[in-house]
Amino acid sequence: MERRLLLACLFGLFFASYSYGEDNPFSGGIFLGGNALNLDHQSAKFNEYNAIAPGLVGGGNVSYDTGKYHFDADAAYLGGDDMYLKLKGGKWGSFKYSLYYTEFPHNYSFEDRTIYTNPGAQNLTLPGKASATPQNSALWPSTSFDYGIRRKDIGGSLDVTAISPFFFNVTSNRLQREGDMPWSGHDVYNFGKTVELPLPVNDHTTNANVLLGWKNKQFYTALGGGFSEYGNQAEFTRFQDPFTTGATQAYGTLVGPPDNRSWTLNFNGTAKLPLSSVFALNAGFQNNTSRTTLLNTIETGTAAAPTVTTLRLSQPTFNGNVDYFNVGANLTSNPMKDLTTKLYFKYLDRRDNSDVVTFTNPSSPASGSVTNSLFSYNKTSVGAEATYRFLKNLKGIIGYDFTDTRREGGVDFLTSPSSALGIDNVPRTVDNTFKAQIVYNPFDWLGTRLKYQKLYRGTDTELQPGTANVLANNVSRFDIGKQEQDMFKLTADISPGDALNVSFEYAYKLDNYNSTVLGLTKAQENEFIVDGSYVWKGMKFFAFFDYDVSSTEQTAREGGGNPNTAPTTSAFNWNANQHNNNYAYGAGTNFPIIKNKLAFIVQYDFEQNNGTANFTSQSFTAANTNLGINNGNINIGPWDDYTRQNISARLVYDYNKDFGLIFGFLYSQFRLNDGQLNGYQYVAPGPSYLSGAYTDGSYKANVYYVRAVYRF
Repeated sequence: MERRLLLACLFGLFFASYSYGEDNPFSGGIFLGGNALNLDHQSAKFNEYNAIAPGLVGGGNVSYDTGKYHFDADAAYLGGDDMYLKLKGGKWGSFKYSLYYTEFPHNYSFEDRTIYTNPGAQNLTLPGKASATPQNSALWPSTSFDYGIRRKDIGGSLDVTAISPFFFNVTSNRLQREGDMPWSGHDVYNFGKTVELPLPVNDHTTNANVLLGWKNKQFYTALGGGFSEYGNQAEFTRFQDPFTTGATQAYGTLVGPPDNRSWTLNFNGTAKLPLSSVFALNAGFQNNTSRTTLLNTIETGTAAAPTVTTLRLSQPTFNGNVDYFNVGANLTSNPMKDLTTKLYFKYLDRRDNSDVVTFTNPSSPASGSVTNSLFSYNKTSVGAEATYRFLKNLKGIIGYDFTDTRREGGVDFLTSPSSALGIDNVPRTVDNTFKAQIVYNPFDWLGTRLKYQKLYRGTDTELQPGTANVLANNVSRFDIGKQEQDMFKLTADISPGDALNVSFEYAYKLDNYNSTVLGLTKAQENEFIVDGSYVWKGMKFFAFFDYDVSSTEQTAREGGGNPNTAPTTSAFNWNANQHNNNYAYGAGTNFPIIKNKLAFIVQYDFEQNNGTANFTSQSFTAANTNLGINNGNINIGPWDDYTRQNISARLVYDYNKDFGLIFGFLYSQFRLNDGQLNGYQYVAPGPSYLSGAYTDGSYKANVYYVRAVYRF
């Protein structure tokens, strides 16, 4: 914290020294202050993306403008975990540049515990035999570590316009991530057992883009290229399996994203044509490559006698290579008075040129080898839109979009449940989207807009009477199923005077997957929003209200087989209907106590979500019923239920135009009630070994702060 304050003071003093003299081109300010924090318990949710803590804070900004050259700098919380520094400047009409550096955390959980001796390492080890793992989490070797990732991002840009009509732009940045995040490693021998792992994160991403163009009043052309490189220094994490019961220790390996690179080349151009028309053309090419070492063994056998099976890979490494090519064009015209039209075309082609690797089927070596499936597709879209102004204050818009998607490779729908119900692969889907909109502004102070959209998506299965969408278990490819979608949106803006502004919005969306047997079958959402503001004698009042109801319905199957057959204890269908009821509201005011001297700002926000997950299953038998288990008591009532409240207040005092004080208070409360976390245990029945990664979401915090501001 001392380092943060020192850097802030140096920053301010450096620029403040230029603040004297007439016609001074410098302006800006510095702030110094402190925070006091009262937190009912340490919570990563409260500090999820910030580093709010007791102590001193500081920062400042400075601007320099001579009418020819300009410069701006802005910095705050220097030396802290959420610091930022931004610089920009240049010469008017010739060039401009920008530089930035930011740090901020992503905290998942504090003071966690694990059965492993070295959380965050790439080789997670137990202190002894797996069978000796303590069932008392207080005896675990690591009882106080944090889940969190620290992000550091540095970058900049340069724009050159002095060579008019040519222009040039280059941007670049590098993002570094380091830390630990929670991950799951399951027991391959017994269903229902899992261990929560502290997975190390250590990667970087470097991006660079260049754009060169030419423009005048009639034409615009630009050619750009880019390069992106990702490096993962923690791609493989090996861990001891805590569920081994025999003398031989079993191991597992988690595989993260591989190192990869991406090259892009893009062209954009526009031309103004007769009849008030504008033609635009764009095209691009992208090549993505990656490389990783393949694991050549897999754990099989039993927990008492684990064995290692060699996969007999056809090659030790995998080289990914995927190309994207896209081209698009649109023509906007005004062929007659009050009529505007738009025609467009878009084409995208994805080609998978990656390695094809074969290996022995570990579950059935005699059945031969297994080969990875490459996946390619192309998507063609054409559409039209017309806008006609019937009256000065009334216009209508209609549009149509046709999208044809053709796929090669991959397996989306499976025949395994029944050849009469599903098909291998879905080589083609066709989308027909219809749009309509009315914009009506009957008065200067009233504006309304009504939108409607209808989507029909069909597949090749429509050519085969009686077929339906049967997805493999654990696959959620609802984007390739037959679908009907309705979207409706109504907005109104009311401004009877400069003092009062009110807006209303209602949105409705319904997705029906009527032909889907296994998978998502329905999704629905309704949302209503109203917000407004009112200004009276220098005082401003504002308020909002948001109400959202959403639901989804899906069907899955346990045990495989035809989903239309009679259920058994090992093969049956089950349904899950999720429902969320969310609403939020808030109000505040900003009013001067003494004009241009003392002002008070206060705001209150509240949000609540009530969720449920209702389950039904075909698996219940007389034995289940005797145990008291049935479709009436397997629902999860609190499903991501939470309440959030915030009260913020500030008293702003300006002693003069150069010096001011800010006194502030923030009250924040978050309460989580989720059936997955209620009654949390570090050692769950099974057993499963958890680490507390999502248990400190609730909090209540009081933050007091003061800031002294000096402007020059």
